[in-house]
Amino acid sequence: MVLGLIWVQTSHSFRLDDFFKLPPQEKQTQQPSETQPAPKQEQGGLIGFGESLGLFDKKTSKILQGSVTTLQSFQPIGIEEEKAIGGSLAVEVFSRYGGMLKDRDLQRYVSLVGQAVADVSDRSDIDYHFAVLDTENPNAFATPGGYVFVSLGLLRMLENEAQLGGVLGHEIAHITQKHALKTLQRSKLLQGVSSVTMATMDKDSNLFDKIINQVSETLFTTGLDKELEFEADKYGTEFAYRTGYFPGGLRDFIKVLGKSESKDRSIFLSTHPGPRERYSKLSSHMQKYKSALLSPVLSNRFKAQVKSRL
Repeated sequence: MVLGLIWVQTSHSFRLDDFFKLPPQEKQTQQPSETQPAPKQEQGGLIGFGESLGLFDKKTSKILQGSVTTLQSFQPIGIEEEKAIGGSLAVEVFSRYGGMLKDRDLQRYVSLVGQAVADVSDRSDIDYHFAVLDTENPNAFATPGGYVFVSLGLLRMLENEAQLGGVLGHEIAHITQKHALKTLQRSKLLQGVSSVTMATMDKDSNLFDKIINQVSETLFTTGLDKELEFEADKYGTEFAYRTGYFPGGLRDFIKVLGKSESKDRSIFLSTHPGPRERYSKLSSHMQKYKSALLSPVLSNRFKAQVKSRL
């Protein structure tokens, strides 16, 4: 039962709270602590920033540093390449959308709910990381490799934990089904890459930057194919159901978001199919979950853990 499940899960949230508490001039001079190593000076820019703060590991960071020899097999994209792409995009999410919210307890709660859903997903063997963004725009994102974000504005609109579980399930589904990577592989950018030799890869030093730009454009501007979004809705609902939540949480939130005055500022809508179509498809999908229609929504716990803090 979900009533007690999430409180025994391990938190996998980002550990960037302390960084965002510092004024800009202090960020480059922060002294190392017992839990946070000092930034390595030889690794500049967003890549060094991501590794020094634990956003991704050293092996992933080396890929980001331009070791294109490890990127030779893009068809299919391997887990290390996926983590490299997702980690770089995760840093971009923070940069674009206000950084991490300075509330450790709220971060922990969202991470616990997300990890509970991820643990019953179709891809529970990878590490997932969850973070609340400090922006009032009601948005949610997932980048390859296990990085999931929800905004403060979206949390304000949610009514219960089942809805949160459904939203996080939708984003987790993008990762389990590798939607962004599949879109990338179909793009003109990677046509013929599987047959490119190591020497050719080494000559194309801009390939990684081109890949990041391509996926960034998809996630933040054009959006995924609507059939992939419908698939994420379906799998996200299933993952929330497996966790023990009322399976209509995502459907009910889409209805709330569609009626909101904030919808024009929401990438969760602007890069997705219309809420009416999504709601209709999910409503018809509820036939599968007749036996779970009385599963908990956990409004009181959500109110205590989220609403009381906003």
